[in-house]
Amino acid sequence: MSEELLQIDPITVGRYSYYKLGATTLRQLKAQGIVKASVPRHLLAKKPDGLFVLGGGMTKAVVEYKAPDQLKTPRQIERTIERDVEMAAALCKLLILTTGARSIWVNALNGERVRGDDGEELSLVVDARAIARGEADVVELERLLDAVDGSLSESENSITAPAVLDPSALAAKIWQKIWVQTGKTPEKCLYNVVELFVFKLLTDLGVLREHNGFGSVADLILRVDAKAGLKHYANLCRKDVEELFPAGDDGTTIINGTIFVNEEGEPNLAQASLFAEIVNDLSSYDQEVGSFRYIKREFKTRLYESFLRQSAGLHHLGQFFTPRNVVRAMVGMSGAASLGPGASVCDPFCGVGGFLLETILQNPGLMESYRPTNGCIKPKLSFVGYDRGTDEKEDERTIILAKANALIYFSDLLSYYSTSSFAEEFATKVLNSMFTLVRTNLGTFEKDDKERHDLILTNPPYVTGGSRSLKDAIQEAGLADRYGASGRGTESLATQWIVRSLKPGGVALMIVPDGLLNQGLMLEHVKEHCLVRAIVSLPTRTFYATTKKTYILAVKKKSDSDGTQSEPVLVYLVSETGETRDANRWPIAENDLEEAMDLYNQFKGSPGTFRVTGVPRCKVVAWSDFCAYEHWMVDRVCWSDEELMELGAAEETGDPMAVEEFNELLQATGTRPLAAPMPGGAQRFKEVLLGDESLFELRIGKRVLKKDCVEEGIPCISANVHDVFGYVSESSLMEHFETPSLTWGIDGIFDWHLIPSHWPFHPTDHCGVLRVLDAGIDPAYLHYALRETRSRHGFDRTYRANLENVAKVAVEIPVDEDEQFDLQGQREIAAAYGEIRDAKDQATSLLRQIAEARVSILDVWQRGGYGDTEE
Repeated sequence: MSEELLQIDPITVGRYSYYKLGATTLRQLKAQGIVKASVPRHLLAKKPDGLFVLGGGMTKAVVEYKAPDQLKTPRQIERTIERDVEMAAALCKLLILTTGARSIWVNALNGERVRGDDGEELSLVVDARAIARGEADVVELERLLDAVDGSLSESENSITAPAVLDPSALAAKIWQKIWVQTGKTPEKCLYNVVELFVFKLLTDLGVLREHNGFGSVADLILRVDAKAGLKHYANLCRKDVEELFPAGDDGTTIINGTIFVNEEGEPNLAQASLFAEIVNDLSSYDQEVGSFRYIKREFKTRLYESFLRQSAGLHHLGQFFTPRNVVRAMVGMSGAASLGPGASVCDPFCGVGGFLLETILQNPGLMESYRPTNGCIKPKLSFVGYDRGTDEKEDERTIILAKANALIYFSDLLSYYSTSSFAEEFATKVLNSMFTLVRTNLGTFEKDDKERHDLILTNPPYVTGGSRSLKDAIQEAGLADRYGASGRGTESLATQWIVRSLKPGGVALMIVPDGLLNQGLMLEHVKEHCLVRAIVSLPTRTFYATTKKTYILAVKKKSDSDGTQSEPVLVYLVSETGETRDANRWPIAENDLEEAMDLYNQFKGSPGTFRVTGVPRCKVVAWSDFCAYEHWMVDRVCWSDEELMELGAAEETGDPMAVEEFNELLQATGTRPLAAPMPGGAQRFKEVLLGDESLFELRIGKRVLKKDCVEEGIPCISANVHDVFGYVSESSLMEHFETPSLTWGIDGIFDWHLIPSHWPFHPTDHCGVLRVLDAGIDPAYLHYALRETRSRHGFDRTYRANLENVAKVAVEIPVDEDEQFDLQGQREIAAAYGEIRDAKDQATSLLRQIAEARVSILDVWQRGGYGDTEE
């Protein structure tokens, strides 16, 4: 090692380290790991005067100091470039010749001068003494080094706009390493990925510098070892981040990983090697691709998506994520740009903060209001986001992810005002003001924001399980008067909170499940307090955590001057959301949300006179007609089945398969094909309702408790006929066992079951029973016909298959020329269905046997049963 290297301490320039040299060869620099490039043998004795290096040893610029008289004439400059450009090209793309008062920037790949995006030659002076004394514009110097490195090539000498980076693949790589090597849950691995990305991002933005930046950790790992780097990160860098971005009143800040540090923030040295691997991955990405300063805002969302899909906690964390295209459409529909100073925008169930952050991003004037004046941030609007948590550290995660998300959205400001004072002001006026963890079991439902907010944008949680305990807790807390409207599920509580918290004249756009739009009492509550502006039907699988059918509901809180609504309601049917709805979520061109947003913005300007023509996805429904609907699931009442098919919005049940094709599949599995000919030819059908009391009897079973059960007797069946709840001595259906019955589940997964004649059973209050009263209707046919169409009904835990709803179900039954029920035709169809079912069962059994078969080739060979063993 040279004496110079023993004495030198590199100067920090943003995320770069600047080495002022002159007496140290490239051979010595490579030996110490300061230079990683492969240097030709004949250049190893060269001694550069200065190097700009990223953590990990990637050189980004070579600096050569010259006397002023060496750079006086064009010829002198050309000769100097010729002498030094080969060494520079071996290390990087950029050569800077400088006298300390004048600098010439050279493309080391071709010897040409570097030009800015204005076409002028770059001339920013690079002087080590000015940098060391803090007199140089290091922010601009770092920006130019980034821009030059991302722009220059053998044929390109000008700075171009930096590429916007999407490091999702890098995040996936890092997450995979953490998950495989630690065995922690996918969610916990995600928090640590986010923490290290935040650390790198803050360094690249210039918020973290010198001793507490990413480069200091990378250099320590390179020069000393992994443990030294991890100790430095945990004991200094991480603590500095917490000081720069102090926790809010709820105790949350922007980092919460607990794999590389423990709960107390002390380094977990058992994971030092893994930590070093990840730091090296981040360094390599920086060297090969670029700075996180230019990271896509969508990256954070995509990051969450990627790992929620792989997580056992998908249904827990997934509720906090709303796809970005849905968020953008709702923000575009909200009219946030027209809100006056001081107005309040709220997401009461904010998750990772997408609605609030996207509202600021889509309205440049709002983003501009976050620029500090005399060191103070004075936002134009108030943004309020709540999320539920407890005293458990794990429950802080969503608010911390939201705050980390905000760093990307505000990265331009953080880069421009990269001082500790601005970071603290930003933490106070943005992060901690915008996002609050409500540390109680009631969470947002405990907050009293009565008539506080001008705009609410949200995707509330919607579950029925556990909502009873929430309502009990609300009662115990003395808050029952706020939630007086009866309703099922947390979505009903959320709707009441939203309606109550809007100012008169305030607007809310919220995601709601189909079950809410079928709750008559909740619909009356909304109509009493709000004007219904629009309902947008979203396709199934729009959301990660559920396949449930969902809608965007837009309402306006009534003011004193508003009476009974007379304005129509705009309804829109979305088939595609701009991304595939499978596990990959690839972007696609088809995005009906954009048209829905544009049409709604036209409609709300003059609802009474708005007309829509030539757009089959959009309809304007007169209020009198809308009020006549029994539910607001608009895709089911505003469009016919034929229209839904044409628009690609019908239930995805697949096209029916021809019998011949089905037989070919059966033969391929070794299953005997269908023997009997399938019914064919023209057939007349008559549509009947299950609520027709002349044809059918519908009833719900009686409640049975475990204590009422006996050891042997008549089986009790609940929502699933295959699940015997227990046994009772007598059944409520004793007089009906001589004929078959159909049953269905009131709750959970809806399906029909056929109970054969002379099979005694007792239905519980979770089981419905249908008895056929007309001898012209075959119960077996009815069973298959109802199963064939069950997906159309949409029954689930919120849109329950109670007697009222099941009575509305229509079924088609064959009739003869006299419009009398064709019993023989029904039996033929039922027999054909039965044969198809049996064939499927047989094929499934064979395939299962094949899948589970254990075939030992070695054992068969030894017994002489494999191959030709004769000479």
